[in-house]
Amino acid sequence: MATGKLMDPDQWRRARFAGTPPGMTTVRRWCRDGVIPAKKIGGSWYIDLDAERMQTGNELADDVLKSMRVS
Repeated sequence: MATGKLMDPDQWRRARFAGTPPGMTTVRRWCRDGVIPAKKIGGSWYIDLDAERMQTGNELADDVLKSMRVS
């Protein structure tokens, strides 16, 4: 995965969700499972904001677009 601008998951969840954001355990699971584009550096996760911006929200379309990208 090409790395773009990175954001700490705590900052990301507060920026993306109005009201009560999901818990950090949930966000880390999303990172680990590939639900959100993230990179683990050392023992910490970071959200790839450029890759997130490229997501459509449609799982099939995102898979097709991901396979077309050159890393």
